[in-house]
This record gives sequence, C-alpha cells and structure tokens, in this order.
Amino acid sequence: MHPKQIYDMNPRSWTKKFQKNSISYLIQMAAFYHALSITIMYASSFGISHVISDYEAPSFPISVVMTVTSGPIEEILFFGLAYYVAGTPQAILFTGAIWSVAHIFSTHVFQINTLGYASFLFAIPHMFFSIRTWLSGKGWFAILFHSVWNTAFLLSYCYLGIKECSVVGTVNYLTVDFLAIGLAASLISIIWTLHNKSKISKTVYTKILIFSITAFLLFEVLINFIYIKMLL
Repeated sequence: MHPKQIYDMNPRSWTKKFQKNSISYLIQMAAFYHALSITIMYASSFGISHVISDYEAPSFPISVVMTVTSGPIEEILFFGLAYYVAGTPQAILFTGAIWSVAHIFSTHVFQINTLGYASFLFAIPHMFFSIRTWLSGKGWFAILFHSVWNTAFLLSYCYLGIKECSVVGTVNYLTVDFLAIGLAASLISIIWTLHNKSKISKTVYTKILIFSITAFLLFEVLINFIYIKMLL
C-alpha cells in the first residue's frame, strides 16, 4: 500500500484534503470509506435489533429520481455551500454532521423503535469522504459519486427484493420528484455561480445568485409543505 494511501486512511487526516486528487485515487478512497460505511451499517443493525427488541428499520417509498437528485441536493446543501462560503474544514464538518444526524429521522414514524440509527452511522464515513473530496477541489466528483452510490445501493436492494423499484414516485411522491429536480438544478446553479465568481461580471454573478436562491427557496418550501401534509 502506498504511503499516501496509508496517510489518507488514518483518522487523524480525515478533515484534511487528500494527498492526491486524481479520479483513480478518489475512487480508491471512496471504496475505502464506503466499505467502512457498509461494515458499520450491518454491524450496528445487528446490535440495534438486540438492544431494541421491537425495532423496525425505516422504510418509505424511494424512486430512482429521488435517489439521483439526492446527490447534488445533499452534497451542495451540506458540503459545497460551506466549502465556498466558509472554506474551512470545521465549517464543512459542522454542516456535514447535521447531514449525518438527519439520517436518524429518515422515517415517517418518529418513535424510538423506528428511527434510522444504522443510517446515521452509515453516513459518517461518507461524510468524511465528502468533506475531503470538496477540500481537494473535486466537488463535482463528490456530487457524481453520491448519486451513483445511492442509485447502485437502491438498485441492489430492488434486485434482492428488499425494496420495490420505480423510476418516479406516485401521487404526492411524484410531485416531490419533480420538485426535487428543480431543487437540484437551483443548487447546481448556486454552486456553479460561486465557483465561477472570479470569471463572471459582478452584475451577472448577483443576478444568477439571486434567481437561483429564490428558486431554491421556492422548491424547498413546496417540498416541505407536501411532506408536512402527508404526515398530518
């Protein structure tokens, strides 16, 4: 194993940029972090089922569209914005931690025996991979990998019969899927504008940013309105 790989696998370096940022190297690091995620998820699931005897793993409809759009939405919202606005590992770690904790509540029934504990633990290694990928100047790779990883995971579950696959959701979830596409597009526009700040005029920069933020807020409000309506 190369010394740079050993250094990057050491937990002491997990809030620093990678020693290399080539695509092949990032794929190797992604394999390391996500193998760790899978191991933690299954080990914790086993432990939780013994601690909480009537535990039920969270389950709700997830479409391929929702899975794909979660890549740009989650990466930009919880990692990319902190990277471009604050630019410090501490800031990205803070917002990334919020993203990880949010996985606990990825359920429609908020009870002790239905919360997503394993999902939270599963997300922690992924969080550090995302932090380091953005710090290494490869935010686009973090977005792409997140979408591909989520999609591969969903399709594997569908193939094994754990979940039912659908390209888009039904009824309210269909509306959420279309809104999620708009939400992802608005966030991509925001992060593209921040990334190219020095390459475009101040006037164009301001106009695109205002329009993109307005669109993002609109899509976010509509999505949350639908989710709240479904919970009531």
